[in-house]
Amino acid sequence: MKKLLATLAATTVLSVAASGAFAAKYELRLSTVVNDPHPWTEAAFQMAKEVEEKTKGEVKITVFEGGSLGSDAAAIDQMRMGSVDFVVGGTTNAARVAPEFGVFSLSYLFENMDQFKRAMDPASPVVKQLKETISDRGMGFELLALGGGGTRTFSNNRRPINSVEDIKGLKMRVPGAKADALMWSELGALPTSMPFTEVYSAIQTGVVDSFESTISSFSSSKFYEVAKYHALTNHQIMTTHISGSSATMNRLPDEYAAIVREAANNAGKVITEAGERFDAEVLATLPSKGVTVTTVDTAPFAAKLVSLHEEIAEDAGYPEILALIRESNAK
Repeated sequence: MKKLLATLAATTVLSVAASGAFAAKYELRLSTVVNDPHPWTEAAFQMAKEVEEKTKGEVKITVFEGGSLGSDAAAIDQMRMGSVDFVVGGTTNAARVAPEFGVFSLSYLFENMDQFKRAMDPASPVVKQLKETISDRGMGFELLALGGGGTRTFSNNRRPINSVEDIKGLKMRVPGAKADALMWSELGALPTSMPFTEVYSAIQTGVVDSFESTISSFSSSKFYEVAKYHALTNHQIMTTHISGSSATMNRLPDEYAAIVREAANNAGKVITEAGERFDAEVLATLPSKGVTVTTVDTAPFAAKLVSLHEEIAEDAGYPEILALIRESNAK
């Protein structure tokens, strides 16, 4: 009889487990528009793993890749409403709802990776100010961390770029932000605003001759098939935000919310490190794909664009953040 009862008890336990009674207490969703392998997905999966381990399975984050929960803009809107819990994406798209993020679209904002990493540190005045600003406005989401994601460079299908003069007259795709058009016009390009998803066909058909992107995106989007000239202008270090829904963070017990914030800080560092690694790996493959890679003297480029920073920051409403970044760079 005892053996029978023990067997029944064991069977019941297995049945309950199979039915999902021991599922995580908090099932959360993280959205990103890229597919693995990518610095964003690498960081997202690590964040999910760390949270699950440290909460002993109580909090489970599922990563939705490839924009399966919507575009960056759509996912951010859903996060603000609470239907998406976390977003890992570029600050350029997030600037639509948090204009201060636009500061990271200024070319030659940082002179080197050391300056960038100092500004991205969770304890830096830059990060603290951005977190406070977003929180004070009650925009429905919380900035958890910032990180890198790779260096942005210039590509075209007309000629090798060795100097600023070589850019003059090239029809160039730029994002919709006014600052992007202003900066590239200053370098002599002829900017045309269009979605990034249309760049490949626009290069093919001659609508534009050139564009800028991260090195990893140049490879993953197969732009090397239509743009055979790649110049290491290194005008921007891609800045990534990891953000969480205010509704989600408020719903989590304080202990678990703290674990999520710590995991996000660690993920921000992973994105920066992975971005550097991906850049080096991709660049090594481009010559074999028929791409001419040129290294340019960035000083003349920076000289033309840095002088526009204050004007753009004042117009867009983030002069305080720009000042904090400059103070951080000077250390």
